[in-house]
Amino acid sequence: MKSLLVYAALCWFAIRLNAADWRPVSRAELEQKIPKVDPAADAEAIFWDISVEDRAQGGDPQTILNHYIRIKIFTERGKEDHSTVEIPRVGKRSIHDVAGRTIKPDGTIIELKKDSIFDRELVKTKGLKLRGKSFAMPNVEAGDIIEYRWREVRDGELVFYMRLQMQREL
Repeated sequence: MKSLLVYAALCWFAIRLNAADWRPVSRAELEQKIPKVDPAADAEAIFWDISVEDRAQGGDPQTILNHYIRIKIFTERGKEDHSTVEIPRVGKRSIHDVAGRTIKPDGTIIELKKDSIFDRELVKTKGLKLRGKSFAMPNVEAGDIIEYRWREVRDGELVFYMRLQMQREL
């Protein structure tokens, strides 16, 4: 019985620790009214961090990429373009631990609910089926910050010569 209580306490602590993994949002980010890079942009990425790790899982190679994105929404068009997120899954890759939140200019936070994340077919053409995770960020409006993260697991792969995009349209 004692070990069960210890296990339950550790699970609770792990859940609370995971909730604290979001980086703090600065007052300047909350109050930002115009984009820094392109004054005509509808939305602007504040950051997109990707950490990469190789490991052996039961003797098989595995690459894990942890993605974390923060975006400032400036216009209605930015809201339309970025409030629905699709994360594609290719081959033996899998997507785990998806989390997200919307941060209002006053600092109010609205968490993405787990039951709002769907595993679905993103693209279907003659020779291609692409599945992945899809979700709509909660209550997004112009002036908000959205951020989301996920873990991508690539079974049977190692990082040798991996190409990472350092520049994106956003």
